[in-house]
Amino acid sequence: MPKKFVDESILKEQKKRIDNPIRRLLSYCKPFKRRLIIGFIALFLSTLLGLMPPYIVKLAIDEAIIPGDTGYLLLLVAVLIGAFAGGSLFQYLQDFFIFTFAQESIFHLRMDTYNHLQKLSLSFFSEQPTGKMMAKLSNDINRLQRFLSATLRDIGRNLLTGLIIGGFLFMLHWKLALVVLIPFPIIGFLTYKFMRKIRPKWDLVRKAVGSVNSRLHDNISNIEVIKGFAREDYESERVKSASQEYRDANVEAISMWSKFFPVVGFIVAIGSVIVLWFGGREVIAGAMSVGTLVAFNGYIWMFYQPMRMLGWLSNSHQRAAASSSRIFGILDEPTEIESEEEAESVEKLDGDIVFENVTFSYEDDEKPATHNTSFSLKSGETLALAGPSGAGKTTLVNLLLRFYDPDEGTIRVDGKDIRDFKLREYRKRIGIVSQDIHLFDGTIRENISYGDPDSSEDEIIEAAKKAAAHEFIEDFPEGYEAEVGEDGVKLSGGQKQRISIARAVLNDPDILILDEATSDVDTITEVKIQKAIRNLIKNRTTLVIAHDLSTARAADRILVLDKGEIVERGSHDELLERGGLYKRLWEMQSSLDEPGSVEFTETP
Repeated sequence: MPKKFVDESILKEQKKRIDNPIRRLLSYCKPFKRRLIIGFIALFLSTLLGLMPPYIVKLAIDEAIIPGDTGYLLLLVAVLIGAFAGGSLFQYLQDFFIFTFAQESIFHLRMDTYNHLQKLSLSFFSEQPTGKMMAKLSNDINRLQRFLSATLRDIGRNLLTGLIIGGFLFMLHWKLALVVLIPFPIIGFLTYKFMRKIRPKWDLVRKAVGSVNSRLHDNISNIEVIKGFAREDYESERVKSASQEYRDANVEAISMWSKFFPVVGFIVAIGSVIVLWFGGREVIAGAMSVGTLVAFNGYIWMFYQPMRMLGWLSNSHQRAAASSSRIFGILDEPTEIESEEEAESVEKLDGDIVFENVTFSYEDDEKPATHNTSFSLKSGETLALAGPSGAGKTTLVNLLLRFYDPDEGTIRVDGKDIRDFKLREYRKRIGIVSQDIHLFDGTIRENISYGDPDSSEDEIIEAAKKAAAHEFIEDFPEGYEAEVGEDGVKLSGGQKQRISIARAVLNDPDILILDEATSDVDTITEVKIQKAIRNLIKNRTTLVIAHDLSTARAADRILVLDKGEIVERGSHDELLERGGLYKRLWEMQSSLDEPGSVEFTETP
């Protein structure tokens, strides 16, 4: 079983290591800070101009309307219009620069996350459901985008609004300004408690949505199996269960913030009432002008607006913090398999392969998948790996490809430790034709030329002909431009197999790995493909994973594996003569291939 690097417990540990995820996010965005700085300068000017109207109204009442000075009133009206116009202009600039800052930052974060994922070992993906991974790459990053744009802008605007209006209020009437501050400690305490309790709730929501996405992805990918076994009702219940978990997690979070916001709103309203009472008394006593009270009343609602928004912003902050923890948790995941700094470039390999005392264990497995394994393969030879399921055949191939590194021992190609090669260049020189075909959503041409996108039209067609694929490709109205659909859903199993073989042919690898390359084709096509493969493996080092032992007969040598160890070596005929495990497997397969060889008996 593959190593478990990305289960939920490890993700929790990663999040603990990220002490301040929002600070980490903002630190990541530093290269793009110029746009943010310009945006916040515009935000400051927009906010300042937006706060001028109540003060202009105060001047209009006290110094123009009551004295009857229409000239001064007209001037104040012109200033008010200018404030609105300037505010609109700077609002446009603030949104443009802050939102483009967010877009640029998230573009690089998404690409860095994806590129880092590509460097992680297969063990990472074997323990991370696709749906949960998609939730992180899509939902979490989109949430961070909203935080860096709208939420960050609103935080800046509300902070500036509070500071500027606070200064205006103390300038207008310092005693009444102190009354305005009465609700602050209460709201601050409630917000602190709310922020501590809401974040775990959003963590549960994110975990639940990942489970829903994973279940939906799994079911849609296997819809034929579900229909074939008439398990629609069963799968519907499983989706229902995951959806209920998601709903319940959301309801818990909603229940918390739906209580918090009305309480904050009520406290703010009480503060306004208190200000009206004290301010009204000051006007009656002649200690304050009517215009000042009107301006104060206008400002107080603007001043309390950040307090009302505090709950929403803290809610958004907590959700973004949870998303940031998960994204940077992925970026902090160590890359186990990578090239050394002084790694050698690889342009071509001769194909001499040596396994020397190689031992490897998957984490959580008590027994090694391969133990003290040694063998060699000369350039141009074909070696078949045979043995029962779980014997370690695929493990040896994965070690050769450096999907994993051995715990002990060394693997050499052309006399050099494969860890000394540049990883990507080394893997490019190895071709794989597997029974598990993976095609990308695109055209047949794009899938064949996947390993060599600069291939010419003639090279692509020649590769398809060698793989017995050209004829059926030409039957499509679009020919090589025909779309294969997601994972090749528009092609039959045999057609997908031949596209995969054509892809390997075009790549012209120095080392070839065949994993039951003709398992999903009819007899006539199999004969054609076998002929193409024989041409392909000429003068090319080839490893064959032989599930069907008939594919091992033409190999120069066969290694028979059992429980992670090599138990037999030799040619097909030599192994049959020895009467060991290989012969027993051969006889078992041969008996199954004989018509009527399998008897079905009823249990009494």
